[in-house]
Amino acid sequence: MARTQSRCGALTEKGTRCRRLAMVGASRCNLHRGEWSSYTIEKRKEAERKAKTRKRRK
Repeated sequence: MARTQSRCGALTEKGTRCRRLAMVGASRCNLHRGEWSSYTIEKRKEAERKAKTRKRRK
């Protein structure tokens, strides 16, 4: 069976490439994906939507 999930490949502090598996739907692992990635942006937007629809307690 062929591997379908890619490797992260981000540069580490040592200067080598990261060998962790990338997050599903992202090009980097959870340590290297950062705030700029589409995965993180989508998670933040989802949290904002939930916060807007949250019912307040009286």
